[in-house]
Amino acid sequence: MAIFNQCSKIAPFPFVEYQVMYYRDVLAGKIEVPSEEERNIDASKRLNAEADRPLKYRYEIQKSQFSYNAENAGYCGVPVENDFDMKLLGELYEVVAIDRANNPMVYRNKEYEFNTDIGDFELIKQ
Repeated sequence: MAIFNQCSKIAPFPFVEYQVMYYRDVLAGKIEVPSEEERNIDASKRLNAEADRPLKYRYEIQKSQFSYNAENAGYCGVPVENDFDMKLLGELYEVVAIDRANNPMVYRNKEYEFNTDIGDFELIKQ
């Protein structure tokens, strides 16, 4: 049984998808889980990388979710550039985050559409 990371303030897909793929590959023996010592060292590095932030905010993934997704995709052998365009999704995330801060009552009414042919997105519904 697994408990997947449940973050808030993220774009949930492909976040959860890559976690599930990672877990699947661990169960199938394709990925070896690092030792407890290695995991603790990695956790300390990640925690201390934001030592200037209050502890309760250090686990927020927000902007770094896209590099995290790419890292997990790499573990599972998924070429990110052939999967979903993480850079484009990150740009849309930033646009929506700014809009959410400025227009908290109506930002959810907007819909965007991706055009991966030109590497952009557009607002299709206000």
